[in-house]
Amino acid sequence: MTVPRAPETLTTARLRGARIAEGDRPFYRAVWQDPDVARTLGGPRTLAQIDAKIDRLVAMWSHDGFGVYTLREGDVACGYAGLAPTDAGGYESVEVLYGFVPTAWRRGLAAEVACALVNLALGELALPEVCGFTWAENLGSRRVLERAGLIHRFDFVRADLPHRYYSLSGSE
Repeated sequence: MTVPRAPETLTTARLRGARIAEGDRPFYRAVWQDPDVARTLGGPRTLAQIDAKIDRLVAMWSHDGFGVYTLREGDVACGYAGLAPTDAGGYESVEVLYGFVPTAWRRGLAAEVACALVNLALGELALPEVCGFTWAENLGSRRVLERAGLIHRFDFVRADLPHRYYSLSGSE
């Protein structure tokens, strides 16, 4: 049986996404070193940690057939979003993930791309389930997951921080 592969690009009403590439490294370094962004992700990361994460995200496409897109609004890189395998909360699933530069926050872009990713995961890729999780205090991210149709299932601790786990199956 052939497993479907995600398209190399993802387009929403306001965003264009392209598969993460080595040339995107400066953008990801800048985003993940931004103090406001780091605060939503559990704290600052070293450049070595950031580079290792970028390497994993680039490799994910060939290994899993899906991964992260670098997002642009017009010609300006403003964020990233994608699908990634996870074992968050002790359950293996595929996570909807996203992050934006602070100037793109509170404009509905995350919900827009999260909805597109849920549709891709449960539709074209025919995954049995998709999930999302966020730091419990990140009300904005919780709203994004809920707007994308994910249902709160349970709370858990990750990296010593309380998190909320959301998911949706193809049969719901």
